[in-house]
Amino acid sequence: MTELEFLRLAEEIAREAGDMLLAKRPTMSGEIETKSSPTDVVTALDKASEELIRERILAARPGDRILGEEGGEEPGESDVRWIVDPIDGTVNFLYGLPDWAVS
Repeated sequence: MTELEFLRLAEEIAREAGDMLLAKRPTMSGEIETKSSPTDVVTALDKASEELIRERILAARPGDRILGEEGGEEPGESDVRWIVDPIDGTVNFLYGLPDWAVS
């Protein structure tokens, strides 16, 4: 797989996850837990986004490794490792601010 093909795959998956997040934000954002501190939050949508991303990566690249912020390490046999932040800027996401992304 070329660098450009990796970029296209990552962008396609991130856009799909972002679209899902935008569609579900009004109904699911209230499901909030804290992690390391009261301001370090994780939502049900963080988890759903990461699950979608993992499924799409593994469907396209079944041997790759994935390290996700919410789900930890997914082992694999290839030298490719994906680093996933399902909602980068969760607090902004929760407040309806535009400064968040799928990374």
